[in-house]
Amino acid sequence: MSLRGKRILVTGATGFIGRRLAERLAQEEGAEVTGVSRRPELARPLLEAGVAYEAADVTEYETFDQLLAGQEIVFNLPVASGTTSEEVSCRVNVAAVEHLVRKAAELGVERVVHFSSMAAYGPPDQPFMSETLALDTEQEARYGRTKALGDIRALQAGREVGQDVTVIRPGQVFGPRGRSWTINLFKLIKRGVPVIFGDGTGHAHLIYIDNLIDGLILAATRPEAAGEAFNFVDQSLPWREFLGYYGDMCGKRPRRLRLGLARIALGLVKPFIGRAESTDALLAYYTNSSVYSMDKAEQLLGYRPRVSIEEGMARTEDWLREDGYL
Repeated sequence: MSLRGKRILVTGATGFIGRRLAERLAQEEGAEVTGVSRRPELARPLLEAGVAYEAADVTEYETFDQLLAGQEIVFNLPVASGTTSEEVSCRVNVAAVEHLVRKAAELGVERVVHFSSMAAYGPPDQPFMSETLALDTEQEARYGRTKALGDIRALQAGREVGQDVTVIRPGQVFGPRGRSWTINLFKLIKRGVPVIFGDGTGHAHLIYIDNLIDGLILAATRPEAAGEAFNFVDQSLPWREFLGYYGDMCGKRPRRLRLGLARIALGLVKPFIGRAESTDALLAYYTNSSVYSMDKAEQLLGYRPRVSIEEGMARTEDWLREDGYL
């Protein structure tokens, strides 16, 4: 299905992923795109890309009547991170998701693509993490727990009201303009702050931003995606290899902490960064060598990453240099 001329709403449109998606839909796919966020001061690049903009808060559920009216496809990307309160996390990551799906059905939206996370599975505990595994709705991590609940609510509500819903669960998204897995990590390595816990052989689960946008578009356009959830991870790399790319860019070897010291350090900083999970659960993300399956997305959607990790890192380095980080 072509998106040309389609009326598309992107919530969370001033964020890293939402902005790139909205730009791509408007400039390359020929869609009529409206972006929504709570940050109108960040909307100028969207407007310059031909994206209409509405300032709104998705937790004010009455706004859905206006936002969804006349829209054909909705990409739902707002997220409350693990540093926000329990109440806000539940409103954004869970309740607002269900309200949006139910209102979309009332107003005739063709499909809702909901942005979840691989964190919905909880700390990886299987060598091969596929969509057949249950989500962890009781995990300690507030972010992962509420994303799991929102993921489940989105699909359940869709079935109850007859609304096509597709859920995607991406890994760690990197690339130009990325903050968590690009700018922040690069700055830490450049400053000599330890970023590797243990021997660095645990896996980071990476996807380049433009590959993820390809996946989002497939999730919106392929009939096979209706009512399904998909992992999106291009490659699982050892942390020392992934972070080594940033080290090479700035000429510094990423520093590491032995696990014993890492446990002490994380225990000390957790209260200040709003992390609720145990230190062992947090470390599991950095020391586990699980792989997230992409078989389902490849078979049902025909997904193939167009940009390799190496090329994605090269493009990221160019952007870091252009933007003054290098």
